[in-house]
Amino acid sequence: KHGFDEEGRLIKFVRTIPVDMSFDYWGDRLSAVYDVVKRPPPRNAIVAWFERHTSERNALTVAIVGLFLSALFGLLSFIVGLLQLILAWEAYKYPPGPTS
Repeated sequence: KHGFDEEGRLIKFVRTIPVDMSFDYWGDRLSAVYDVVKRPPPRNAIVAWFERHTSERNALTVAIVGLFLSALFGLLSFIVGLLQLILAWEAYKYPPGPTS
């Protein structure tokens, strides 16, 4: 009646559970609590705005852009490290002369 889990009837109790079991007194309250647990309300106005204006497509786009940016910055840091290695090797091979 209230859309609860049907597999909950598979639990073995001391006595058998009737097939037409319903939550006559607490069903509405239990379904309200179940809805709050499954879909909690937003905590503030900013979270509510984000929930209204985001979609799975936007989240996927942001994730892909983040992946490409992390790959780009990783490549740039590799190039900077390689240039530092070359510069250090050249300074080791040709040390500066004495200053007067």
